[in-house]
Amino acid sequence: MSKRVILSHSGKQHSYHVAKSLFDLGHLEKFYTSSYIRSAWLQKKITEGNNQYWSRRFQPGLPGSMVESNWRFELKEIIYSKLHGQSAKTLNAVYERDVRFDKYVASKMHQLSGDIFWGFQGSSHDSIIAARKSGKLTLCELSTAHAPMAKKILGEEQLLHPEWADSFDNLEFPPGYFERLCNEPIEADWVIGASSFTLRTLEESGIAKHKLKYLPLGFDVEKIPFAIRQSTTERKPLKILYAGRITQRKGIKYLLEAMRSFNRSDVELHIIGHLHGSGAGLQPYRDLYTLHQPVSQAQLFERYGDFDVLALPTIFEGFGLVVIEAMAAGLPVITTPNSIGPELIVNDENGYVVPIRNVPAIVNAIRTLLRKSPGELNVMRQSARNKALQFSWHAYTQRLKAMMELL
Repeated sequence: MSKRVILSHSGKQHSYHVAKSLFDLGHLEKFYTSSYIRSAWLQKKITEGNNQYWSRRFQPGLPGSMVESNWRFELKEIIYSKLHGQSAKTLNAVYERDVRFDKYVASKMHQLSGDIFWGFQGSSHDSIIAARKSGKLTLCELSTAHAPMAKKILGEEQLLHPEWADSFDNLEFPPGYFERLCNEPIEADWVIGASSFTLRTLEESGIAKHKLKYLPLGFDVEKIPFAIRQSTTERKPLKILYAGRITQRKGIKYLLEAMRSFNRSDVELHIIGHLHGSGAGLQPYRDLYTLHQPVSQAQLFERYGDFDVLALPTIFEGFGLVVIEAMAAGLPVITTPNSIGPELIVNDENGYVVPIRNVPAIVNAIRTLLRKSPGELNVMRQSARNKALQFSWHAYTQRLKAMMELL
């Protein structure tokens, strides 16, 4: 008999895809979340209108009848985000949403049928305890690497580069919230991480290795264009893309320092993303990059083809979805072990994994790419694409199937 899963997440992230995969495999009992558009009629209207904002609030193929949506928990966050952007007020509203949602699901747990409770980092502490009391197997999935290691590594980074200090988040929490992040993996029977780095941070924090499950994320293959470029003898600047929030959490200072080693006639750095914090750390480098306006996810997928390589020298990542998406578009990637990079990248075949905080290693990777012929770069592009295809949402569903058979 198929194991039935109660899936619970107070936000979105990739949980909609998890719910869809569980549904396709016949394991989903119910998906509890905050904002979700359950009406098939409304979903159709949004899809026809090509509304990029609201289309992110449902998952095609996942029936609304399988979802309980609780918008009231997210309303404050939505309003604050519109009024204040990614401010401390908005972030605190996210923490409040997590706690209130978790308490709500926990209060219902004794009434819920199902064999397994699957919750997400930050919004599953009380629910995991309640599920265990009701005899259910419990899983906690981490969307980023483990919080104690975030405090350690990013705290070090703040001291090293105080000019970037206001670009960090997830270091200061409301009373009790950090403790819930630490305790969720302890309370759960199993802990799911999307990268080897996430699992390593859990082990280093004392979580037993036998509790850990590796389940990398997927991505929407069909939404990302890919084409091999025409070979040419014309010399062009190597165009490097940094995409995502502009924050030292993603190691951008080290990339900017690396750019000092190159002429702009040889290497161009293009930054696409939202500035996090004041941007004071960017000022000394303003002649070394081109800053573009933030774009939607769909627009970014189209823009990947304008560049030659993605650079994400991240300090602390749970996965780094931009890495796999860029590779799907054919971009070799320069990143660090503190991401999904080691699972995807073979050095000098489809990118480079460099140590964190290592400017010379970034410089060396860029110089190696500069020495490549257009034909050699095309080989790397195809290799990057081929590897990324192994991490589609279809592949995710197959990995999930195998994991469920072991529970």
